[in-house]
Amino acid sequence: MSELLLRGLALLAEWVLEVVVGYILYITGWLALRLLTLGRYPALPLRVDDPMGSRTSWVAALGFFCLVGLPLAWLTITYS
Repeated sequence: MSELLLRGLALLAEWVLEVVVGYILYITGWLALRLLTLGRYPALPLRVDDPMGSRTSWVAALGFFCLVGLPLAWLTITYS
């Protein structure tokens, strides 16, 4: 019984984490695009229902690149 409860809690935690990370990546990508284009782009709202939808997933991918790719590249170049 406790194993079933733990699996359910793990599934719920995974779902919540996926939603939170999706919104963080979307917001980061959105802000990066706004800063790089001086506020002209993207024409998408900051608050969206689904940050991993077909229209907004590329913004989240840019956010992932900004949060993960750039720091890893900087560390690789600095310490290699």
